[in-house]
Amino acid sequence: MKLEDFGTFVIFTAIYAAGTLGLPQFSLLAYQVKVGEIPTAFVAIFGMPAVFGLTLGQFIADIGFESSPLVMITPAVSFLGLLVVYYARKTSTLAGCIAYIAITSLWLTFMLPAVNGTPVVVAAYSALAGQFVAVIIGYLAYKLVVKRILPQMTEPSTQH
Repeated sequence: MKLEDFGTFVIFTAIYAAGTLGLPQFSLLAYQVKVGEIPTAFVAIFGMPAVFGLTLGQFIADIGFESSPLVMITPAVSFLGLLVVYYARKTSTLAGCIAYIAITSLWLTFMLPAVNGTPVVVAAYSALAGQFVAVIIGYLAYKLVVKRILPQMTEPSTQH
């Protein structure tokens, strides 16, 4: 592992954990929209260090919320979804993000009723809406970076 990969890993771990535990949360029906989900699309730029960082960050955040055994499976489910985003990056990051939303929403639809007794229909709407909001905000930020910032970083400087 290269030093910059380790740095990326640490940054994404901190973004997820601190974003989820340290920033105010907003509820969408029965689900807390996690700010840590926003950088999901950036896996397409930063690769596997971001995948591992977001996964560890979610594990840390979940320990901070609730340490039920079922909740502790959530980072593994997210890891699978993040791998989809990573492998879809060459064809369509948006498709990868939509797959991530579907995978994690299905898991949350199962988990919320089991952990806190939320009705399944409410859990399904809440999970889908919450994941959609967070991940699509991140996707829009990703598109901004890809269109505006990355091209500027690769252009040769004209100043002497």
